[in-house]
Amino acid sequence: MTAKKPPASARRLTAANLEALGAESLSALLLELADSQPALKRRLRMELSARVGAEALAEEIDKRLTMIAGSKAKVSWRKRPEFILDLTVLRRMIAGRLADLDAAIAMRRLWTFLDLADGLSLRVKDPKGELDQVFVAAAQDMAELAPRAPADIALAGEVADMLFTGSAAWSERLGPALSGFGQAFGAAVLAELNSRIKARPAFKPSARVMRAVADAAGDVDAFVETVPATLLRDPGTAAAVGRRLLAAGRPDEARATLLTADPRNRARGLDGRPDPAAEPWYAVWIETLEQAGDLAAAHEERWATFERTLSAAQLRRFLKVLPDFDDVEAMDRAFGVAARFTSFGDGLAFLMDWPALPEAAAMILARRDEAAGEAGDLAEWAARLDARYPAAALVLLRTAISTLWSDPRTRDEAEPLADEAEALARRIGDLDGLESHEAFALRLTARRSGSWRR
Repeated sequence: MTAKKPPASARRLTAANLEALGAESLSALLLELADSQPALKRRLRMELSARVGAEALAEEIDKRLTMIAGSKAKVSWRKRPEFILDLTVLRRMIAGRLADLDAAIAMRRLWTFLDLADGLSLRVKDPKGELDQVFVAAAQDMAELAPRAPADIALAGEVADMLFTGSAAWSERLGPALSGFGQAFGAAVLAELNSRIKARPAFKPSARVMRAVADAAGDVDAFVETVPATLLRDPGTAAAVGRRLLAAGRPDEARATLLTADPRNRARGLDGRPDPAAEPWYAVWIETLEQAGDLAAAHEERWATFERTLSAAQLRRFLKVLPDFDDVEAMDRAFGVAARFTSFGDGLAFLMDWPALPEAAAMILARRDEAAGEAGDLAEWAARLDARYPAAALVLLRTAISTLWSDPRTRDEAEPLADEAEALARRIGDLDGLESHEAFALRLTARRSGSWRR
């Protein structure tokens, strides 16, 4: 009689099955693996240190931080995934295990961890931004830990030292990192930085870093000081300054700043359209008019912004203050603006997203010779219009097919859509001015049969 074969589930790597091996077997296995896997050995040492206490774990973490900071060796593309995983484990040990034992000690290590980023950027090629994401996550860890680790003003000097010699890339991490500490800590870091700049004026941190610290301190004047007068004539820069002046309750200064860069006084581009980069200026200008109490002008500017950009957010704010029935009339007017918009794709996207499907269908049929867009979007919109507006759906499907067929690399993707278009054309029957499926296929494929198959 043969022995009964154990179930396959007994061989799966599950917590229950591993526990069944027993502590002695698992300990022996981990020791065996640790001899050949340095990362596992470090992790085991950290876990054992955590059982002793925060100081012991911090000591192990410091060893690893010091080793990484002191190394000059390049990390090859083969080793990059392993190295990034190692960094991620280290970050989690600091933000998780160490923070649970002593939040203040963990916070200091997170600052030290962030300080590794500049050096590692020279040693590790990061084409997908995976290394950068590790440090973005660390900055977010700091913001989440801040309520449990009240800001130690003495730490402001150490942070200032890091920023004083660090790269402009620090600015991307500073916002999240400082957000949970409060303005008093941000002001302390700013004061420490200014003290170092005064002592060594030739070695200033980047303007981006100074702006991020000024924002953390809630010091709009410190932010403005980093902006050259020539840059204030740029609408985007003026908008950034104006927004902060508004938040500080200084609308008159915000208005004056915005007017120095008024894009309405500038010539339009060669295509006759306004510069999209100037749109933030208009958004802050509207807020400035509202704070100044000029609600009528703000209302008019919202409509003008919608006509220029088809911003659904601006239209909703515009409609919100209108009395009953006036908003219905204004909405109809807005749909007309979208249907006539210079860019067919932008106009249709607005109507489909609102949603305003009857108006979208009418636009498609009225401007079918202009139909254009991403094939995926067109096919998705066609599916939404199919039941009630099949003729409009057919126009979009055929446009998607034409787009895919024009590129040999995507022709195979056109074939299933062509089958859908053929079935839809037959269902419609009377195409009322639209060409037959056979004519469409023949025109596109240049085959007498009009076949999509090769």
